[in-house]
Amino acid sequence: MNINGKTAVYGIIGKPIEHTMSPAIHNHLSQALGIDSVYVPFRTDGNLEDTVRGLYSLGVQGINVTVPYKTEIIKELGGVDTLAGAVGAVNTLKYTENGFYGYNTDVMGLERELDSEGISLQGRHVVILGAGGAARAAAFMCILKSPATLTIVNRTKAKAEEIRTSLLAYAKENNIGAGEKDIRTMEPSDINSLPESGYIAFQCTNVGLYPDVDSCIINNDSFFEKTETGIDLIYKPETTLFMKKVANAGGKAYNGLKMLVYQAVCAYEIWNGISVPRNVAEDVQRLLAGKQ
Repeated sequence: MNINGKTAVYGIIGKPIEHTMSPAIHNHLSQALGIDSVYVPFRTDGNLEDTVRGLYSLGVQGINVTVPYKTEIIKELGGVDTLAGAVGAVNTLKYTENGFYGYNTDVMGLERELDSEGISLQGRHVVILGAGGAARAAAFMCILKSPATLTIVNRTKAKAEEIRTSLLAYAKENNIGAGEKDIRTMEPSDINSLPESGYIAFQCTNVGLYPDVDSCIINNDSFFEKTETGIDLIYKPETTLFMKKVANAGGKAYNGLKMLVYQAVCAYEIWNGISVPRNVAEDVQRLLAGKQ
C-alpha cells in the first residue's frame, strides 16, 4: 500500500472499536480493485458533533458508524437517505459539499445476503426475533420484499410495537401493501400461537454471541419445527445455537458473515460510485472466515 497526498481516507467511528473487522474488509477491497484509499478505525470518546466536524474538515471521504452512535449521528449530518431516516439509524456517511450524507447499508447488506442465497421473502411468513437496531433494519428490509406476514417477537412488547408503528407509517407513505393485519408483535412466551408454518426467521439479538455460545433467544422446539429458514445476524461463532436448532429441525441456517461483508461492500460502492464484482466480495468473505 503506497499512501501519499492523494490517498483517500475512510474509516469507522464507534466505542468500542478495537474488535472491528471493517479495516480488513475495506483495505482488501481497495487493494483488489486498485483504488488509492486507506481505511482506519477512529475510537470516539468525546463529543460526537466535534468528531463529525473534525472528520469533515480533514476531508475524510467516508465513515462507517457502529455502536453506540448509529442513531445519535443523524442530527449531525447534512442529509439522510429516505430509508435510513425511516429506520432511524445510519451506519454509512459520504462526504458531500453540504456535509456528510447518511445511509443504512445494514439494510442493503442483509438484502444482498438473501439474494446471494436465493432466499425470497415475497408471500412468505417472516419472523423477526428482537427489537433493537439490527431488528429494526431487518424489519424494514423485509417489508420492502412483500412478505405475507411479518411478526416481531421481543421480550419487551412495547419496543416491538414501536417498530410496527414505524413500518406501518413507512408502508403507507410509500404505497407498500402492508396493513394492520400483516404486521404483528408478540412476546417469546407466546410464540406457540404463531398460526402458520414454513417461517423465515431472523435472529437479531446478541443472544448466542461469543462467548455466550450456549444460549438461544428461543428454546421452544415447536417454533423450530415451523421454521424453514433461519438467518442469525451473529457471525461469531460461525454456527450459533439458534442455527443448530434450525438445522436439527430440518431447516436451512445461515450466519451474519455475508451481511457484514455486503454492508461494507455497499458502503464502498456508495463512496466510490462503482459496483464491486461478486468474486471480490466472496474473496473478502473467505478472508474474514479465516480470521474467526
